[in-house]
Amino acid sequence: MSEGVRGGKAGPGVVRARSRGPVSLRRATLVRGLDAEWRALFQAADAVSEGSVKGDASGQTWYGSTSVILVLRDDTSPRDRALVALVAAKDLHVRLRAVRLAQREAQLRAPSTLGRCSCEIRVGSEARGVRIDVDIQAPLIEGARRGMARQ
Repeated sequence: MSEGVRGGKAGPGVVRARSRGPVSLRRATLVRGLDAEWRALFQAADAVSEGSVKGDASGQTWYGSTSVILVLRDDTSPRDRALVALVAAKDLHVRLRAVRLAQREAQLRAPSTLGRCSCEIRVGSEARGVRIDVDIQAPLIEGARRGMARQ
């Protein structure tokens, strides 16, 4: 018989796992967003954008921010607004709509064509509905000036 490492006492023995049976039950709440409803919210959204160009050794870069308010019905409770915001924060399609809207807004304001954008998204509830903030950073493509034909 061998001794364990703890003061001469044998360590724990082999313990058998308890069988859970042939069926395991798990309850979960599933949430599904309706694309047509999200589209309508984005079409009626209040959007505010700002940005500017900053230059450094690697060239000029656009830094911008767009805030989108998805206005919900007046009778929506704060709890329901928070739930919609949580769903929006996790829903890939909602996030993609917000990024595309922010990219369009940035391209309208930038002095030339934007290159590949990197974005940061924050989502939260607010008094009128759901607020989505998208920060964009993108290099400017110098050769493609707005209003000039490409050669």
